[in-house]
Amino acid sequence: MAPLSVTVLAPIRHGEETALRTVLRTIGNDIRGRRATPASGPRIDFERSTRIHFARFAILDDPDRGPGRTRLLYAAVCDGTLVEHLAELSSITSDLDAIWGACEGYTGRAAFQSFITAHSHEPEAYYAAFRRETVATIRSAVAAPEQRALERPTFGTRLLDLRGLVIRAAPLPIDVIRAVAQSGLANVYAAVSGITASLDRYAIFRFTNWITHNRMRPRRSVFSSVALDNCAPPAPLAPGDEVPSVLMSLPAEFREDVITQNQLTLVTVVEAGRADRAQAVMAAIDSYAKRLSPPGSLVGISTIHFVRWLLIDDGRRLMMLSDYDNSWENYIDEFAEMILSGLDAIWGTAVAFPPDGARDLPAFKRFLRSHQVPSETFFSAYPDQTVLNIAAATERARQASR
Repeated sequence: MAPLSVTVLAPIRHGEETALRTVLRTIGNDIRGRRATPASGPRIDFERSTRIHFARFAILDDPDRGPGRTRLLYAAVCDGTLVEHLAELSSITSDLDAIWGACEGYTGRAAFQSFITAHSHEPEAYYAAFRRETVATIRSAVAAPEQRALERPTFGTRLLDLRGLVIRAAPLPIDVIRAVAQSGLANVYAAVSGITASLDRYAIFRFTNWITHNRMRPRRSVFSSVALDNCAPPAPLAPGDEVPSVLMSLPAEFREDVITQNQLTLVTVVEAGRADRAQAVMAAIDSYAKRLSPPGSLVGISTIHFVRWLLIDDGRRLMMLSDYDNSWENYIDEFAEMILSGLDAIWGTAVAFPPDGARDLPAFKRFLRSHQVPSETFFSAYPDQTVLNIAAATERARQASR
């Protein structure tokens, strides 16, 4: 079973934003607790956690409640159940009230679990690089010395891997039926076709694209639609578009490039009447991620630890949360190279998406930066490890245990 994805959106009381931001930023500036003292204020002792892979806090605008209103995002990936995670989070937080007391409806530590449960959201699509690994097994594997080179899989091992793939893929027909029931056959067909249009490097997709004449539509222009002034503060790119966070003088890359991994939070506006199409795309991604993706690779991308998409606010907005390796620029470039049509399928229903989609890479990057939410706090349980490092270490551990 994959680690649990936790996403909480809680409305912040009017006037409490600045104080809450200060608390979260203080925690984020000392995420390892090396400078904190007992009198230094509220803190979360993430280093004591044995379950949390990644965690972040951020403050988003909440336009549905009116101008100037905000909400708190808490997102984590952890081992075990939600009840177990909240018990641990409560035990490592020195003052829950200093954080959650700024939110409407919070009544104290005794009701913390019910408050979080009431404001939790399930992802429409969720990919985990290592679905069977826990924080403990990853830390143990990367800490073990490299005693021998990896052996090539034997024929019997390959048969076991193939058998495992067949077992994982067995529920695919059920996934399709469920997606059609939720979003309609036309939306599901369009979603799958849109995702696979640029995946001819895979024989199965090359064949189906050839049979169905599925191709990416021609570009409208050979020139980029991005504005020449790309240093201005983020602003709505089209009527109906929204900037999801007041940056409060923070650069958009806040909490980026501090450790080996980075985090990305995006919130985009879904065009009116197109939530079903967006949901169908999410269903296709979720099914592939759960049933067909091998450990450590999402359609050939081996830099993603976790990524999930959520339709929030009754389908009016799409949120993406990702924990990945290396720089933001490299991450987006790799996505554009490996799954170009998938990017168009994911955000093609978004207000202000570039006319030529992700093929207009400068405009696509501006679109993403304009909808990025800076994190005030970001934690990783294994901050020096890439997906490839973990894949090699866990494979060594698996072979050693045979």
